[in-house]
Amino acid sequence: MGQSIFNRFFKKNEDFGIAVYESDHFSFDHIQDLHLIYTRDIDSIWLKWKPMLTQADPFLFVKNDTLYLFFERVYAGKREWGRIAMTKTTDLVHWTKPVDVLSLSYHLSFPFVFEDSGEVYMIPESNEADAVCLYRANDNLTQFTFVRNLVEQPRTKDICFNFCDSHILKKDGIYYLFTSVSYRWKYSLELYYTDDLLNGKFQKHPQSPICQDNEYGRCGGSIIHLDDNYYRISQDCHTRYGENVSVIKICDISEDNYHEELYRHNVFSTGGKLYRDGVHQLNVVKHKDKYIYATDFQRLEWSWFQTLSKIRRLMSKRK
Repeated sequence: MGQSIFNRFFKKNEDFGIAVYESDHFSFDHIQDLHLIYTRDIDSIWLKWKPMLTQADPFLFVKNDTLYLFFERVYAGKREWGRIAMTKTTDLVHWTKPVDVLSLSYHLSFPFVFEDSGEVYMIPESNEADAVCLYRANDNLTQFTFVRNLVEQPRTKDICFNFCDSHILKKDGIYYLFTSVSYRWKYSLELYYTDDLLNGKFQKHPQSPICQDNEYGRCGGSIIHLDDNYYRISQDCHTRYGENVSVIKICDISEDNYHEELYRHNVFSTGGKLYRDGVHQLNVVKHKDKYIYATDFQRLEWSWFQTLSKIRRLMSKRK
């Protein structure tokens, strides 16, 4: 009983920062040893009353020789939910001050940004909306407006998370939507498809769910396309949230078939300084002649603010 009370009030917070690397060549080996070009660290959560807690889920997007970095950021306090921010660079050295590009009345994260037919779109994680939502960007990618819900599903008592980490792979004119639902704390990776992003109905793939597992059933980034191969990034949540990421090779994907195989287990070495507490995101793009890798890194830290808030809530309930 004493151990459970201790864990309830003094459990370390799971907070994230961001690291961006560059390389002349692409490889899943030793990413943490590449040239580090940009970081967004975690403010101390021990000394500050309302520090920034999380800067996570980095997504890279390239347009007109500009590299954009979209990410989730969360501040502590009563309005503690994620919004989507963006910074950009043209030379990989000078980055703009981050600005919020999407903020709603509920938590947003995992800002998958992509281009289709000349328009730039975002599919953020919006679990609390019980839908996978599509947003369209303005010309300078500083504001996104709602377009439509791609799929919807009523929440039941068995659903813990509804539509996590959703993203699209377009292949041969078909849009394949990957999204995870947690049923009784077990992730089920669902696959949908359509031939019309803006007007078509996303149908569930005949082999969906394509994975039911807490180690590989939740994605940790968008699909990586390299040399006619497609790789899915999964995040390991089978012991605790954000332990590591693995690479799954998509061997076959069509409207009738889907087959994937484990390609690389645990991409990052968690014994090093930056990733000692874990990582749950990997995104890769090519900018000019460089391969750019965006990851987040986990920190498990004590927070007197969070602990005090929990004690206050408990005491108020007993009055």
